[in-house]
This record gives sequence, structure tokens and C-alpha cells, in this order.
Amino acid sequence: MSATIVFGFFGLASGERVRTVRAGSSTATYHCVYQTTIQCTSGAVLPAMLRVYSPYNDVVLADNTVAFMSVKVTVPTNIPGDPILLEGIYVAAVPGDATSDEYEHHIPDFPHPMVVGLGSVTAPPKTLSDGTSKAFDVVSTDYVRDTRMTSTVSCVFDTARPRWSKTPLPNQNTVVFYVGRFSDVASTGGLQVELESIARNVGVVDTRLNTATSSSPPSKRRKFMAVVPKHE
Repeated sequence: MSATIVFGFFGLASGERVRTVRAGSSTATYHCVYQTTIQCTSGAVLPAMLRVYSPYNDVVLADNTVAFMSVKVTVPTNIPGDPILLEGIYVAAVPGDATSDEYEHHIPDFPHPMVVGLGSVTAPPKTLSDGTSKAFDVVSTDYVRDTRMTSTVSCVFDTARPRWSKTPLPNQNTVVFYVGRFSDVASTGGLQVELESIARNVGVVDTRLNTATSSSPPSKRRKFMAVVPKHE
């Protein structure tokens, strides 16, 4: 029970359509493969390779097309020597002329993708050199490039920030669910994740139920609905 999922806006380039035949099978599958990057909050820009399923008569996207994507990810230990591998779950290209200077003006200012992970804490948490930041490694396994691949990320939060000052650290060999952004290359290899949220001891049943109800929906039907519309 583990996974590492990334979602956000990515720039794509050098696209090509490739044919894949799995070992022991004669059935061919087509994918589009693109060069892209992971942009970290520290300013580091790391190479990545995206592969996404390509249906019949699919068209390769033009260079510098921006797409909103959700992808499975494998993080190699030798970064930036080896590219980060992204396996597309959903890819939606931003419409428009990617060669135009105006193309990115209407894209949300969201260059640092979010990462959502579920995995096991592999070692006791440690305090970093600044004296307030806490770090722990999380390992997860997911199906990428037609095989199961393992990734390790270093999750970090700063206890000097009020929201994290009383957050207990997870224990070794427990399962955690986390949300954050890639912040830099980790000192031990792989990537460092600056946490935005964490749930410890995943798998423990919480019997508390949230019975709050939503407010009344607007009368106008919208494409992006904030509340469930009433049916009369």
C-alpha cells in the first residue's frame, strides 16, 4: 500500500510517439514521451521524462506546450544525473499557440507541482542543521514504465512555524500520508519534500464522523461547482 502522485503544470518538449511491447506479449501499446522538468521551491530545476498513453491517431504536443497533469513518479537516487520518471494518469494541454509570448499569461502562477504520497517511514526522524527543521525518509512503490519501482523522498517541516510547532514526528516503520512540494535535492539522494500536510499511522480506524452540511448552492449552474446542486 504505497504511491507517489504529483500534479501541477508542466512544460513539455521533444515529444515523440513510441511503440511498446511488454515482455511475453505480442500486443503493442503506444505512448507519447516528452522531456519536462520538476521545478523545486528552492529554484532547482531537475530533468524529468514523461510517458503518457497515446490512443490511436494521437498527435504529439508542440514544444513548450504547458499541460496540467497528474502523474505517478519514480525518484532516482542519482539526481540530477538520472531523470525523474513520470507516468501520466491525466494530461490536459493548455490551449493556444505555445510559441506566442502571450501563451503563459493566462496560466495560473503554479510552477511548483504538488506531491501526494503514501509510504513507510524507513528510519528514525532527525533534526537538521538549522536546529528547528525535522526530516524523515518515506519509501513508496508504484507501477511505472511497466514495472514496480521504488522511490524515497525526504519529508521536511520546520517546527519554528506555528502550524508545525506541536506536530509529533512519525515513528519508524509506520505508514504516513503526506502532501507537499518538492523543495530541493535531498542530501541523502532523491528529492526533499516541504510538507504542507501529514497524516500519521495511516490504517488506524478513526470512528469520529464529520456530519457538517454544506451551504445552499447557487441557483446558476456552473462548470466548476463548489457545492452539489439540488434536484427538484
